[in-house]
Amino acid sequence: MQGKNKACESVKYFMKKLLQKLLMMGALRNLLHATALLLSFMMPVSILQIESETLALIFLGALPAVAPIIVIIIGLDTMMTSIWKSGAASHDVPRLKEIIRAHIFFGGVLLFSWLAAFLPRMI
Repeated sequence: MQGKNKACESVKYFMKKLLQKLLMMGALRNLLHATALLLSFMMPVSILQIESETLALIFLGALPAVAPIIVIIIGLDTMMTSIWKSGAASHDVPRLKEIIRAHIFFGGVLLFSWLAAFLPRMI
C-alpha cells in the first residue's frame, strides 16, 4: 500500500514539473513542439500507398514539404535562444538552456523521422 502511494506521489511530482516546464516555454514554442511531434507520428503514413487523391495530396505532398520547414523554424528559434542566453541574466540561463534542449529533442525527432521515411526514396 505504501509503495503504491509513493509511486502515485512520484507521478504527481513528475507531472507538476512537466507542467511547469511547459508553462515556462510559452504557448508558441509548445505549439511548435506539438506540431513537430504530430508530424513525426504522421511520417510513417506518408510511405503508404494511398488511393484517395485528397489524402494523397495531404500525406504525400504536404507532409514531406512541411516537416523540413518546421525543422528549420526550430533551428532558427534555437539560434535566437542561444543568442538571448549569451546576454541573459544568470537567473534566466537555466530556462533558456531548457528551451534549447527541448528544441534539439523535438527537432531531432522530426528530422530523424523525415529522413527515415524519405531518404530511401531519395537514394
